[in-house]
Amino acid sequence: MVVERDAIYSTIKVPNCSSPLAVSFIQNYKSFLFMHALFALVEPKLETINTLFTTTCRDLCRAIHDQWDDFIHCIETGVVPDLEGIDRVKENLQRFLQPNPDRAEELRRIGKAVETPGWFRQIWPELRVILATASGPFSTVIPEIRHYIGPDVSLETLTIASSEAFLALAYDPRDLNLYKVVGSDDVIEFLPVDEPEESRCLAQTWNVEPGKKYEVVLTTRDGFWRYRLGDVVEVVGFDSRDGQPVVRYVERRNMHIRIANEVTTETQLRSVVDATSDLLGGVSEFCVCPDYRESVGRYAFMVELQGNLGENAATAPSSLHASLQNLNENYLRDSLSGKIDVPAVRVLRPGTFGEFREWKIRTSGGAAVGQVKVPVVVWDEGSRMWLEGRVNCDV
Repeated sequence: MVVERDAIYSTIKVPNCSSPLAVSFIQNYKSFLFMHALFALVEPKLETINTLFTTTCRDLCRAIHDQWDDFIHCIETGVVPDLEGIDRVKENLQRFLQPNPDRAEELRRIGKAVETPGWFRQIWPELRVILATASGPFSTVIPEIRHYIGPDVSLETLTIASSEAFLALAYDPRDLNLYKVVGSDDVIEFLPVDEPEESRCLAQTWNVEPGKKYEVVLTTRDGFWRYRLGDVVEVVGFDSRDGQPVVRYVERRNMHIRIANEVTTETQLRSVVDATSDLLGGVSEFCVCPDYRESVGRYAFMVELQGNLGENAATAPSSLHASLQNLNENYLRDSLSGKIDVPAVRVLRPGTFGEFREWKIRTSGGAAVGQVKVPVVVWDEGSRMWLEGRVNCDV
């Protein structure tokens, strides 16, 4: 889309899309979600919800839940509310929102049936699929999304992509972490994670080995030369049709936490949270920070829950500790020697990570609303303090 034509694009509504393009020009994250949700709710025949990441989809689900009555009022009156950050596109948004008292009454009869799995199928009987990147750190919100959509709507992952290049497409819709590397004008190379970080060790798409993990290295027509993306994938085989590698996303290469002499990776952190999620009552999103509030350092798991705290939540810190010891022999050694204490589990108030994305967009000076991610490990003091200010309780 040509930047000089933005004024024209913002007046258009693409056929078969619920939202007019003007919504895409909204930089305030909450307002962006509100307007997408509003135009989606107007359309009773909605079939597909397409978001870049599952976390954005989860934020959309919660926006519909939290502002249900506001949406019904807007649909009934046909009035776009005065939201932050929509001034320059409000007129174009208003053109596409007409009073629809029949749809408002239909939604009012359905009610906010969020306790019932599959509420969205009551809102949109023809909803068939949610499209969103769902691998790696985006997998933890899947149970919450499935609660909203129910068993009859499929959740399908999309791609491994970045601002720099398009890397891989979903290979099997039933497997949320299986992708095929695409053949493109960009050159994609693979740096083995267990070999020296030198160009002589690079592998090409035709000689990577199944079962090995590689960091993706990119050369583009636009000027990047052997640019390290930092994404690690595991090769599981090759597509029989064109020979391209089939991969699983593993983690960010340098995303880890270290308190003593151990190094705990993103994959290990996700694994122990998955194993402990049910004890806490269902972890929707999380991140980990170093915690030095006591004399011995420890990990602080900052978690947002799908619902209420679980009855056995008090056992979660020791369970996390034991899981980390089983996965990481250096963590085991340092914890037994008293260098690492039992992790803290800090429960954040509902909606915190959605608010975090909005805060990062606002303070970043213009990041795209769909691309802000919560890192699995948070080191910077500003983000850590922001999160700590939203802790509901310590387990």
